[in-house]
Amino acid sequence: MKLATPVDLIVLKDDKILLLKRSENEDFHVGKWSFPGGGMEEGETKEETLAREVMEETGCEIKWFKQFREFEYQMDDTLVKATYYFGEVEGEIILSEEHSEFDWFSFEEIKSLDIAFNQKEVLIEFEKFYKSSN
Repeated sequence: MKLATPVDLIVLKDDKILLLKRSENEDFHVGKWSFPGGGMEEGETKEETLAREVMEETGCEIKWFKQFREFEYQMDDTLVKATYYFGEVEGEIILSEEHSEFDWFSFEEIKSLDIAFNQKEVLIEFEKFYKSSN
C-alpha cells in the first residue's frame, strides 16, 4: 500500500472559505472543489510544502496559518494522511492550470457543493471548530 501525506490550507476571508475547482487536466476528482494544497516533495517540511503549493495554485503568499488537524482516509491503494491548516493569503488569485475557477463560499453554501477527497468531512469539523472559536 502506498502512503500520501498532502497538506492543505483552509483559506479564510470575511467568514468565507476559498475553494478551487479542479480542472479537466486532473487525473481524479475532475470538476470538484478543493482547498489549495498538495503533496510533499522530498526534503520539504509540511510548512514548506504548504507555502509552495498555495503559491503554485493561487499565486498568493500565505499571510498567516495554524495547524487545524490531521485526517486519514483510504483512496484506492493509497493511505492518505492529510494535514489541514487554516489561515489567510495575500495577493491577487491567479490560478494554475490545475484549476478552472475559484470562489469564496460560506459554510452554508459549501454544503451543496461537490467537494473533492475527504474535504467535506474536514469542512464539517472545521465549521464546528471555527464557530466555537469566534
